[in-house]
Amino acid sequence: MPELYGDLMITAIVGGAVLDTFTMSWTDDATVVLDDDRIIEVGDSSRDADRTIDAGGGYVVPGFIDAHVHHVLTTMDFHALGRQSPTELAIAMAHLSEAMLRRGFTTVRDCAGDTAGLVRAIDRGLVAGPRIVRAGRAISQTGGHGDIGADPEVRVCACAIHRDGLAVIADSADAARLATRRELREGAAFIKLMASGGVASPTDPFDSVQFTPEEVRAITIETDHRHTYTTAHAYHPEAIMHAIDNGVRCIEHGNLVDQPTAEAMAARDVTMVPTLVTYKAIA
Repeated sequence: MPELYGDLMITAIVGGAVLDTFTMSWTDDATVVLDDDRIIEVGDSSRDADRTIDAGGGYVVPGFIDAHVHHVLTTMDFHALGRQSPTELAIAMAHLSEAMLRRGFTTVRDCAGDTAGLVRAIDRGLVAGPRIVRAGRAISQTGGHGDIGADPEVRVCACAIHRDGLAVIADSADAARLATRRELREGAAFIKLMASGGVASPTDPFDSVQFTPEEVRAITIETDHRHTYTTAHAYHPEAIMHAIDNGVRCIEHGNLVDQPTAEAMAARDVTMVPTLVTYKAIA
C-alpha cells in the first residue's frame, strides 16, 4: 500500500523486543514501522524503509508518562537550589528536561513552576525534552507550602512571583481568583493549589489545612469555567476533604489518606497521584 505513505519518511525499528501494552506481553525480534511520526505496523515486517534502526538486544516500548514532576526543582538539595542564579537554573532545567526524555518519558505533567520559557525552548528545538503539560506556578497562601523562597525581610503582595518561580501567594478569594486567571492566561493547562503542609517547606506544619473554602472555590470555579481542573497538594484526610469539598478534582501525594476519604474521592471521581519516590530521593 505505497499510496498510504505519500512523501513522508518510512522508518523501521528492527530486532527489538516490543511491548504490547494491550496484552502486556513481549514479542521478541519484532519490527515497528513508522510513517513519519505514526506507527503503522508492528510485527514481522519486510517492508522497504527510508531508514532502519537496529534495536537488537534492546526493548521497544511506548513513551512513558510521568504524572508529577517539577522542572524548577533541579536538585533535591533545597539549600543549594536557593543559591542558583537564574542562568544556572535555566541550564539545569534544560539538562533535567533532556534527561527525562532520555529515560523514555515523552510526556510529563509539571505540577508547579515557571516552565513557560522551557516549553518554548523545546518547541523551538533549542533543547530536547518531552511534551510538558504544565500547571504554571502553584497557588499558595502566605506561610503555606508554596511560600518557600521569599526573603522574610521583603513582604510579597498577592500573586507576587517567588525567586524560585515555584509558586505565587494569594491571601483572599479575590487574590486567588486573580492568580488563577493569570496562570491560565500564561498557558497553564490546569491549576495547582497547596492545601496542606509539606515535608520541604519551612513555615507550615505538616498537618496544617491551607486556604479557606472561599479561596479554594474561587480557584476551582475559574478552572471549571476554562473547562479544565484544579489539583491540590494534600497529605492528610482533613486537607484532602477540604479540597474536594470545594471543587478540587485531583490530589497530589495523599500519603496519609484513609479509607473513608478514599471512598469519598472515588464517589466524586477524584484522581490521586501518589509520589512515594519523592521521599526516597530526599532521603
